[in-house]
Amino acid sequence: MTAQTLGIVADDLTGAMDSSGYFASLGFSTVVILDPGFPSTADVMVITTNSRAEDPGTARERVRQAVRSLAGRVIYKKIDSTLRGNIGVELEVAIEELAGEKAVVAPAFPAVGRTTVAGMLLVNGVAVTETQFANDPILPVKESHIPSLLEQSTKRQVGCVSVEDIEAGPESLYRKISEMPQDIVVCDVTAQTHLTGIAQAAALAKGSWLLCGSGGLARELHLLLTKVAKAGRVKSASLSSGPALVVVGTRNQVAANQLLKARDELGLPILNLAVEHLSREDVLSGKFGSILEEADSLLDQGKGLALSSTFSQYVPASKHTIPVLMAEIVTGILASRKFAGLFLSGGDIAVEVCRRLSVSAIRVHGEVEPGVPAGELIGGQRQGMRVVTKAGGFGTEEALVKSILYLEKGHLA
Repeated sequence: MTAQTLGIVADDLTGAMDSSGYFASLGFSTVVILDPGFPSTADVMVITTNSRAEDPGTARERVRQAVRSLAGRVIYKKIDSTLRGNIGVELEVAIEELAGEKAVVAPAFPAVGRTTVAGMLLVNGVAVTETQFANDPILPVKESHIPSLLEQSTKRQVGCVSVEDIEAGPESLYRKISEMPQDIVVCDVTAQTHLTGIAQAAALAKGSWLLCGSGGLARELHLLLTKVAKAGRVKSASLSSGPALVVVGTRNQVAANQLLKARDELGLPILNLAVEHLSREDVLSGKFGSILEEADSLLDQGKGLALSSTFSQYVPASKHTIPVLMAEIVTGILASRKFAGLFLSGGDIAVEVCRRLSVSAIRVHGEVEPGVPAGELIGGQRQGMRVVTKAGGFGTEEALVKSILYLEKGHLA
């Protein structure tokens, strides 16, 4: 099936953003929806269900409603590139709603080190269960073999195709997958060209396949659209004066390294939040005034500010309150100064900050680098403010430096 427009269903905000940034850079109008009632006729419409850490029943119903709301579009089920979340449950309900013959699953994203070999998800060549993602404090990854993971949470049989099957060409791959008895087919991928081949084969399926993957496969979905992208990038948001406010709520080591790089290269001050010592009641009663005072003092240096929980002690009981606490503090900081834009890393943090600011949607403009999208806020208290989002484990060491320069100077790479 080909269509004029695309609908993406993602399970968190940073995933919704990183699956859509490339479309904007091609010239497709692209919007990520946070408020279900927000009207949009964009070429690419992305809905975040915020269901990654929810119970399976909640995740199932949110995805069902999202798929129904995107009727008439080519649908893509966006999943985490390290297999966190309710992947099988959400894929199952999407298949049910779309009544497709096959679901073709390819979570690889070679540009950020995610590949698949013999059905195993690798991060920089290492099985994901042997990386820091296995120790994720909220959603630890316990299975690297994608078919096994899917079979644990669906009633459907799962098969695999190899890199050699993909390299045989789109027509051959289309026939191979169509003739397989399994409803779900996992694809080995070690290069972006393999994802191109999968999308080309899906175009031959004429709507009978549901594609499912990360931001890697999403970059090839323009091959399924009949609409031709407008030449050039979508116009960026107008440049505002002031520094960037960086908010990092992930404990991923990649994000930590990016913070330290920005500190060393740009002089970015880092205000580490000892969130383990704060409670929701403290924030609501205004007991975080000392944090705002420290933030104000650091901002006087004229180098912007990074607000981070990356280096704080993790307390399991605080996993649901940390995003709320950080969002409250961010709101307080934003009220005191003018900022050129926001950098938000960590899906829970990003969505909570947007919720606190009453953001309805994000208009996506392009990418700072692969997997690091940029756009502007629509609606709420900071209408038009530039924003960059990033999953904790994504990006080069320079990703935050590049993002700050974009927010403050207005230039995408």
